[in-house]
Amino acid sequence: MSQPNPPATDHALRTFSARVFLLRLASWADIAKAHPENVMAPIKLGTAARLLEDRGHRVTLVDTETGVYRRDEVVNMLRRERPDVVVVHGITTALPNLLRFGRTARELLPDALVVASGQHATARPQDFFFQGSPFDVATQVEYEEPLADLVEAHVRGAPLQSVAGLALPEPAGGFTRTPPRPLRDDLDTLPFPKHELFMREEYTVFHPTDVRGPRRWGFVMTSRGCPYPCLYCSPTLRNSYGRKMRFRSAENVTDELAYLARLGATVVHMKDDIFTIDRERTLALCDAIQRRGLRLSWTCQTRADCVDLELLKAMRAAGCCTVSYGIESGSPRILEVLRKRESVEDSLNAAAWTRAAGLHLVTFYLLGNPTETLSDMEMTLALAKRIDPDLLQVGFFTPYPGSPFYEEQYREQGESLDPDDLSHYNRVQVNFSAVPTDELMRFQRRFYREIILSPRFAARFARNRLRGLPANLGAEMRFFRLSAKFLLKSLTPGRKAAAVPS
Repeated sequence: MSQPNPPATDHALRTFSARVFLLRLASWADIAKAHPENVMAPIKLGTAARLLEDRGHRVTLVDTETGVYRRDEVVNMLRRERPDVVVVHGITTALPNLLRFGRTARELLPDALVVASGQHATARPQDFFFQGSPFDVATQVEYEEPLADLVEAHVRGAPLQSVAGLALPEPAGGFTRTPPRPLRDDLDTLPFPKHELFMREEYTVFHPTDVRGPRRWGFVMTSRGCPYPCLYCSPTLRNSYGRKMRFRSAENVTDELAYLARLGATVVHMKDDIFTIDRERTLALCDAIQRRGLRLSWTCQTRADCVDLELLKAMRAAGCCTVSYGIESGSPRILEVLRKRESVEDSLNAAAWTRAAGLHLVTFYLLGNPTETLSDMEMTLALAKRIDPDLLQVGFFTPYPGSPFYEEQYREQGESLDPDDLSHYNRVQVNFSAVPTDELMRFQRRFYREIILSPRFAARFARNRLRGLPANLGAEMRFFRLSAKFLLKSLTPGRKAAAVPS
């Protein structure tokens, strides 16, 4: 059996200790949310925290995605703790807040090392390096180990250029990268994230589950990578980096699940980008879960062409309760435009098999895709009605940095997008479809309205949510409040949608 936490590296330092402040910033800071969204634990930051503590450093992790930290509270924590290293982490839509807190950290702590981290820091490090920038360095790609090595170099007074996997500012402007760090193949050698930081009710997935008692969510990533070339997908949307698939062993994953169970988790979300991409590996993992006698419920996301009925039944037997699919479009032409490499028939088959296996079904759709017409969108709505999911999300095509579309449309032309133009739920700032923006917004509200208000969906939705209501009153009330607000908006077709970051 593998160890519950793999040991620290041999060159772990305990003589030189730094105070490290890890800060994940939400893109919606100081803005009230209006779209029901999952709040998932930043488990890669949890891995970074574990690596840093294994090397003797003192770590504080603050996650404003939880919605429980006001800006002034975070600033007061910086004043009080006076960390040696401040890591400001976030996605593309959080860039204004990343820059804002970077400046605050620099003003409060002029001698601290201020680090930019996250998907946007990889996709566009130049956004963090400019005249008067507060940032000293940006981590790149899989940042857990570069961050640990960076802190180690800092406390030893070693040049940052000696650390692989970083972007550093140039004195005359621009930036340079240190040698790239190869993606880690043996994921079993990484320590488990410090899950103790995330066992709190704010971390929740609003998907239906079969858990009647208290839902205490844990989060696990059993693989990294995605080999597909989807036009819209970028590191901002994916949970992992790279086209190459890398898998953890079944024993290592079940050890982590057992660890989460000891911490009190009752349901786990597998954060893999495509959980079932390797059929035999998925079957082996399901078998290992059953052999270990783990009684956790779990959810996952995958592609419609990566499942079959036998596989889904095996997942159900191992505790899986919900599967999510990115359907995106019901138009074969738009699926080709999106380079999805998936068919409408794949989506219908996956939905039917998911139901037959006794699993809950969650689906995601995109509107406003390049060249999309109203007729294409009608096909997507018709497909959603045939699929009849338990829960759905309808977003807008958004060219996030790092996506193939962004690279081809913007980077090659030397252009860029303002982060305020990037939001894929309630706002269309950049419209590449053949449908006027106002009509796109109306169609999204109609899409939700016609699915949500169907008697079969409404009855099933109420049954699913009420099943666990007594034991999860706080989380369910938040979900119902946001859902009701969003539904009321959809019932008023003429009302202009609020600008809510995704």
